[in-house]
Amino acid sequence: MKFNKIRMMIVLAAIISLCAMTTVAQAGTTLDKVKKEGVITVGNSPDYPPFEAIGDSGERVGFDVDLLNAIAAKMGVKVKWVTMDFAAIVTATQSGQVDMGMSGFSISPERAEQVSFSAPYIASGQVIVVRNDSDIKSAADLKGRKIAVQLGTTGEQEADKIEGAEVVKPESYNIAFMMLNNKVADAVIADISVADEFVKQGKFKRAGEPLSYEEFAMITRKGNDDLLQALNNALEAVKADGSYAAIVKKWNL
Repeated sequence: MKFNKIRMMIVLAAIISLCAMTTVAQAGTTLDKVKKEGVITVGNSPDYPPFEAIGDSGERVGFDVDLLNAIAAKMGVKVKWVTMDFAAIVTATQSGQVDMGMSGFSISPERAEQVSFSAPYIASGQVIVVRNDSDIKSAADLKGRKIAVQLGTTGEQEADKIEGAEVVKPESYNIAFMMLNNKVADAVIADISVADEFVKQGKFKRAGEPLSYEEFAMITRKGNDDLLQALNNALEAVKADGSYAAIVKKWNL
């Protein structure tokens, strides 16, 4: 009797395992879902001009927006942008809340442990931005000063390396630059293109040389290899037909 019970338990376990495998097979991959629905959901934080921002008419605009729309067109799908805090996008991608993330993500070893990166689509770096009347000329001058940087960014990582500086981490660069303008912070560390966009306002200037060299990429949940390959193939197609160069020129990158 005891033997029969054990055998029955083994059979039941096998049936449960088979059912689970069948369910996964029927569910298909993320790419299968995207193709079936004709929509790819994308985590994005639209407070990072010129890569992503909300335009005067309330629409999402920017380099990342135009580029991903072009990539999605090559894949034969539409983009559904999901607005969230930048620091939440990685978690949302990992959990499947969104199919992917695109929001000025720099490739880094730390992030590579959490998500998979596409091929890089543009290069940038981190720079120091100060008010026009500031005496800060380099990272060495930031000792004892307050630096504002968006939470969860590689700018945050660069700021944390500066000895003797106080680092504050708001949820967006709009807030960081507001703090700088209102003299609540002495400097902001941001991507070159983002920094230059705020410098155009006439209130700020860059200080010193770039602190880092970085490449931007799209992110997907680990294991989504087919989706990643589809994104990379579409990116190459966008570059090949001249669309990529036109988008770069449009956003002056």
